[in-house]
Amino acid sequence: MNKKILLILTGLAVLGFFLRSYLFPDNLFFGPEQGNDFKIIRDIVVSHKYTLIGPKTDIGGVFHGPIYYYLAVIPFFFSGGDPYIVALFFTLIQSLTVFLIYLVALEITGNSKIAYISASLYTVSYGAISYSRWLSGQPLTIPLSALFFLFLIKFLKGRKWYLPGAAISYGLMGQSEFINFLLVAATGLGIFICYYKKIIRRSKIIPIIIISLCTAILFSVGNFALFDIRHKFLISKSLFALCTGVKGYYTSFSQSFNSVTSTFIDSSMDVLGLPNTIITIAILASIFTILFIRSKKSQYLHLLLLWLLIPNIILIILRHGALVQLYVFLAVGLLLGMAYAVYVIYEKFSASLGIFVFLLIIFSNVSLWFMNLPTNKRIFFQSTQPDLHYQDQLGTIEYIYKKAQGRQFYFQSYTIPYFWQSGWEYLFWYYGTKHNYILPDEEHDELLYVIIQKDISNPRFQFDWHKNTVEHWGTLQTSASFGTLTVEERIKER
Repeated sequence: MNKKILLILTGLAVLGFFLRSYLFPDNLFFGPEQGNDFKIIRDIVVSHKYTLIGPKTDIGGVFHGPIYYYLAVIPFFFSGGDPYIVALFFTLIQSLTVFLIYLVALEITGNSKIAYISASLYTVSYGAISYSRWLSGQPLTIPLSALFFLFLIKFLKGRKWYLPGAAISYGLMGQSEFINFLLVAATGLGIFICYYKKIIRRSKIIPIIIISLCTAILFSVGNFALFDIRHKFLISKSLFALCTGVKGYYTSFSQSFNSVTSTFIDSSMDVLGLPNTIITIAILASIFTILFIRSKKSQYLHLLLLWLLIPNIILIILRHGALVQLYVFLAVGLLLGMAYAVYVIYEKFSASLGIFVFLLIIFSNVSLWFMNLPTNKRIFFQSTQPDLHYQDQLGTIEYIYKKAQGRQFYFQSYTIPYFWQSGWEYLFWYYGTKHNYILPDEEHDELLYVIIQKDISNPRFQFDWHKNTVEHWGTLQTSASFGTLTVEERIKER
């Protein structure tokens, strides 16, 4: 990269960081799952208690890898465990991915204009912005997928020793999202078959392939194998039960096709920043048509087609239902496909029309950002409780410590999922440790603070819980509200 390219991409990265970190920490979502993750990160930093696995998946007995935990250790250590700083750290990683997007687009197409369009679309992509605000490991798939395909394309172009780099990226992608092991492996196999003749003609290629396979195995299943041995093959048994139908459920192929297709369209709508389903279907049809036609002349466009198609095919075959987070792997490929389609319009039809379409997509994404980001709409983690804000949580804890005046106390919280207090437990530890305050103690609950998160989805259940349970926990002394949160001070009668 020359200075001009570096300057432009740096500017895009700065803009991307602003768009991704806007309204942090006010709108940062820190719920029960985040609290559980941060407890484990705290144990790594403070107690030197290391782990071989990461967060649990939606399949019982199966876990993601721990890459998210160990990367989070860096900002955790320097910030004293502040979730806001940790979130900014991962947001920075997502913002710097603009450099990788540019390089991947350039390697696939050999066209700097398409590379610039791809980098620009990634910068403002509402879906990419939304993913970057998830305080979890799945969004790491975005930079790692770009790195994987960058190494893979360089290998296909004859630079043999880039294949181990792709193998390492593959392993790390699976560590961030477990199903990536399958999706990326299937995609890689499809690419190998497509470019088999080109690969096998090279001298001394077999040893490099063997080294790369060993590297992929080491970085992908090494830690899981050690965990499995120590825990009586828990993961292996769970995966076997899933594959044989003992655990989980199967849908019909028609239901699976409909589920995967609709979720892919919804995910594409967010990533490309489109206003509705009809327009998204039309755009996707145009992208696939253009890529298919032009791939006959451009040998590496086949790779982009396989990137977008194979994961969907695999998810249909699995017949277990499709979740939004499974499509993070496709985000970069979608943006590259969109960028290529825009350039074809620019090149073959009209330069003015191509520029107009490009600006229209930018405008659509920025409009979504203005409309949805301030209220946390169309952001996956906030789908159930978009009004739960990190800043309000800290305000609640600060109020409790102020009212307690150094007295020992405990707390109970109404959370969604119901009564999972990990998030609040961690935040009390972080805030109390930071200010050298006493920590809540369950054995001293004569002074009790009840934190109530407004339940929009089931207000009747919350009302009955408060009337039949909370009101028997002691006499109400004071009450205060912080955003969607209400905190009650109660004293139990002896």
